[in-house]
Amino acid sequence: MTIDQDGNRRLLCSMSLGYTAYHVWALRARRERRYNIARFFEASSAVKRVRAELALESLGEVGTTAENIGRALDGLEPVAVATGPVTGTTPLSRDLMSRAARALAEGRDLTSEEIGDLGVCGSCGELVEGTPPAECSVCGTVQEGFLLFRAAEAMGTLGPNSLFKKIEQTPTTLRALVEGLNDEQLRHQVYGHSLKELIGHLSDMDIVFRERAWLILETQSPRLPKGHPPTLDSAASYNVQSISELLDAFQASRQQTLNLLRGLTPAAWHRTGYHEIYGTIPLTHQGNWVVDHERGHMIEMAQIRHNLLQQHNVLGPLTLPSRLIPEILQGE
Repeated sequence: MTIDQDGNRRLLCSMSLGYTAYHVWALRARRERRYNIARFFEASSAVKRVRAELALESLGEVGTTAENIGRALDGLEPVAVATGPVTGTTPLSRDLMSRAARALAEGRDLTSEEIGDLGVCGSCGELVEGTPPAECSVCGTVQEGFLLFRAAEAMGTLGPNSLFKKIEQTPTTLRALVEGLNDEQLRHQVYGHSLKELIGHLSDMDIVFRERAWLILETQSPRLPKGHPPTLDSAASYNVQSISELLDAFQASRQQTLNLLRGLTPAAWHRTGYHEIYGTIPLTHQGNWVVDHERGHMIEMAQIRHNLLQQHNVLGPLTLPSRLIPEILQGE
């Protein structure tokens, strides 16, 4: 083995470990609603992925698709090598990490004033904060070659049509998730909360989303209310309501939201407001926020339903529309 090969194997190992660590940490940050910190972790993960790819190519382990299938069938078996630190290895990375640590010590996410848009050079993995330069200072890649992790897209990048369809479908999915369950099962707390609490919580969040959407659409660059959305901790009272009341309440609220959004032009979806955490954001940002939030809870509800039915030995197929199942369960 030459020195270059040894160095590339060490890089492949350390960068792959760093990629996995940052990726998993980003997922956890999103679950904790620390979306700006998640965005930083996602950018850091991209840095490691790009550099791992370069190392793998330098080792001669990337060829035509037919050759790569052969490698996969043979079982790619890298030589184990010792590595140094795999995270927080650059001055900017450590600076961003320190900012995140200070914010978390105060029980909050980073604000738009504490972390800017992030860019990762798609060719060498150089991380920059703010608008990427005209060309990468390390390898000369043009600005268009940077992977962007912007605050305005922190919640996702779905466009108006996709957002509206997903928002419209949620009531049907919720009804399918509780179909066939009795009141005791619907009130039973799994992972700390019940299906009834989750549906009531989604109604609370829909109201918050609709109020913000109305402000963005009806006023010029509004400052969105500082009050944080209701949490599941305040949803216990929903256990005393019937499931039909909860589903009807969500349906009524969601219909108001759909009436507000129906027929909006792309320009209207890109009207902006100011959010205390994310800065100036378009309506699509908040649309992606509510879709991402609901998707996470519907995955949770699907798992709760599965566990409840399994406990009663009546486990059957999940009666969700077939086209929704891959969307809800994707990557989980």
